[in-house]
Amino acid sequence: MTGINIKEKIATNVKQAIKEFETREDIVTRFGEPIITYIDAKDQLFDLLFDKELTEHPKNIYRPGNTVITYFIPYAEEITESNKGGKQVSDQWRRASIESAWLAMKINRIIRQTLNIIGRLSSILNTQLDWDEEKHQASWSHKLSAYVAGIAELGPAGSIHTKAGFGGCCGSVITDGKFTESSEPRSQEQLETIYQNILTDCCYEGAQGVSCSEEMIAACPGKAISENGIDRAKCQNHCKTIDEYIPSPDVCGKCFFFR
Repeated sequence: MTGINIKEKIATNVKQAIKEFETREDIVTRFGEPIITYIDAKDQLFDLLFDKELTEHPKNIYRPGNTVITYFIPYAEEITESNKGGKQVSDQWRRASIESAWLAMKINRIIRQTLNIIGRLSSILNTQLDWDEEKHQASWSHKLSAYVAGIAELGPAGSIHTKAGFGGCCGSVITDGKFTESSEPRSQEQLETIYQNILTDCCYEGAQGVSCSEEMIAACPGKAISENGIDRAKCQNHCKTIDEYIPSPDVCGKCFFFR
């Protein structure tokens, strides 16, 4: 089918899907304007992240893939603010974490259906159910995909910080359609610098230049943060008391305010 601007169509359908989702009687979370972007599945940063075992490679997930469609849908501002301070996760933040996973499944389905209109194939990527407790991460990181796409910078515990904030729903779909230009090559030195910056920005224990403030240390209910950074095992153990199946730092989010 010709004459369709597929990016505009996806944006329109995603916005409509969010509105429909919010009208459900069992949904209390409210969301903001979605950020959607497209990145070359062969970008060197995906090679770097795969080589450093930070995430799976798009081509390993979906071999025909040429483009990673990544989106971030922010929570309403009051939801993020409700989780600021204290040791307990706010009811609004906890509920948003659950409902955003449901929304991601709906959004991915909508994107795939829209791609079908022009005969494009796509992967099935929904929620981060493939949590690896030994590596303290999901096999495929939607957040790192957002970082590669340039819509987010990284912060404490691997949080992502966009122009719309850090609280929100992040997801991605890999398609065989080519909807972006090939990425510019980077030198090995540039790639190594990017990797070290990722570790530092995430405040991981042992990373170069990491120094966590007393306020950030005190804010962690799991006692996973010291001056030298975030102990990912301790962080995961605490987050597991909040969500047994996906013990991601996102279910807590207390340190995200200290970027």
